[in-house]
Amino acid sequence: MGLIKKISIVFITAFSTFTFAGDRAELIELDKQWGNAGGPAGFVSEDVIAIGPNGIVGISEMLDQASATPTDEVYTVSGYQIKFLREDVAVMVHSAAGSDPHSSMHVFQKQGDKWLVVANASVPLVE
Repeated sequence: MGLIKKISIVFITAFSTFTFAGDRAELIELDKQWGNAGGPAGFVSEDVIAIGPNGIVGISEMLDQASATPTDEVYTVSGYQIKFLREDVAVMVHSAAGSDPHSSMHVFQKQGDKWLVVANASVPLVE
């Protein structure tokens, strides 16, 4: 492998890690805000596709479920993992504790200057 190619690979790897670090922190903060807000409004794309405990849902079902289960509980999350598929698409997984313990997977897409969840899945945790 040529020297230029090796230098390019190192530079691209270092630059992409630096670029995504800010987005990674932003996505974690958005997830925490979503959890503490008690619903998907403002965090989820209008054309979201999702899997919940009762099957496949969209934004209207997600909004209905959020309004039916109000809570003052603090959103406690652990195990954040994020993988960037492109600079504007990321997959996040994590687990949440509390009265609704679950693991979630979110697919975020940057739309304009805002990250929104475009796909979501949640699985209850057995304690």
